[in-house]
Amino acid sequence: MIVRSRAEKGENDSQRGAALLIVLLLVATLAFIALSITERTALAASRSVNARARDESLWLAFGAEALAVTALEAVSQASNGKMSLDDPWALEPLEAPFEDGGGARLFLTDATACFNVNSLAAIGDAAAGPVGALPPAVKELSLLARNLGLSQFEGERLAYVIADWIDADSSRLPQGAEDEYYSVLPSPYRTGNQILASISELRAMKDVTRDIYGTMKPYLCALPVTIAAPLNINMLNPRHAPILAARLGENVTVLQAQDIIAARPSGGYADTETFFNAPAIKALDLKAPPEGRIDVTSKYMTARAEIIYDSAIFELTADIAFDDSGKPVVRARRFGAEE
Repeated sequence: MIVRSRAEKGENDSQRGAALLIVLLLVATLAFIALSITERTALAASRSVNARARDESLWLAFGAEALAVTALEAVSQASNGKMSLDDPWALEPLEAPFEDGGGARLFLTDATACFNVNSLAAIGDAAAGPVGALPPAVKELSLLARNLGLSQFEGERLAYVIADWIDADSSRLPQGAEDEYYSVLPSPYRTGNQILASISELRAMKDVTRDIYGTMKPYLCALPVTIAAPLNINMLNPRHAPILAARLGENVTVLQAQDIIAARPSGGYADTETFFNAPAIKALDLKAPPEGRIDVTSKYMTARAEIIYDSAIFELTADIAFDDSGKPVVRARRFGAEE
């Protein structure tokens, strides 16, 4: 018979306790590893589902864009040279349901009710003219600033800052800014030296404060031309009155522009001659009506698609221009909600 001492028994108990502790640690480690693997697997599966849903939404958005182009081509052919807010396509969105649920809503809107900042591209020569004789584009932007509650000086300064940003030379215009200004900023950069692709570029320009940008942005656009695109009088609503007043000249107030918009006949004006002969316009006694700056149709349009798929919403905005043959062409697109 083997008799163990108390020391041996205590040592055996310690060894069994250590072994149990090691086993518990191994079990905890394996459980943690299993949990990590499960989480990673679930995350990978979720990413895969989300990626698939995004890809599906992306292709559905491209399909909605193609539908917008087709719809605008039909609108152009049926318009007889006139587009109006009273047209069916402008009154409500186009609906396109999907077989597997969800669908797309397509909003077609006019893109001419704005001041084209790219029309400031070539004002250098005019800026050197007689004192007080502002280039037409600068004058219109300064009037728009006035109509929005800013000062005309702020509008003029903004015009020259934009012009310097766009032009390819290094000669600074009055109140403008060239590379010499931007290159010494804490985070230096250079001017674009080309027309703007987006109004958001204004945020990088000299003296464009948050307040100025927020006030002016809804009334500005960056069309792919360096001229002031004609304003479609038939597509204006009361909020566009500051734009119309600036287009008609310094003697036209925002209230008068609102009256002109309110007096538009049902279905819109048939042509520009009818518009300029309307009583509301005749009463203004315009000395120099802006010939070629007012129209009854739109050459530039915006199509915004809302894709509802798999309980998610995906948005695409396409800028569309009509070419010389009247065919709509997508010139830019943006994904996600508008700024």
